[in-house]
Amino acid sequence: MSETADWSCEPWAVDSSEAAALRSHLLYQAEAVDEIASRMCSVAALDWESPAGRNFRDYVVTQLGGVRQASELLRDAASRVGAFASTLRSLEYNRFLARDSP
Repeated sequence: MSETADWSCEPWAVDSSEAAALRSHLLYQAEAVDEIASRMCSVAALDWESPAGRNFRDYVVTQLGGVRQASELLRDAASRVGAFASTLRSLEYNRFLARDSP
């Protein structure tokens, strides 16, 4: 499935279009999480003078791994939903052809 698949012009592709839209939403969320991870890296790179600031930086660094993992999981989910959407689209198309055949 292409990154910019738009099946809205195919009225028989209802469920696969919804799955493709979900894939796009998951990728959008993964990008948002990547932006959060980038900002966390900036915070972690700061030189904190106070003990509380250093503790906060250490906390941010430990949480950064989980944020990056969340982004990877969102991308993996998007890939799986995309594969499902493609399979579903094929099934919907075959059903459409079978219904309209003489």
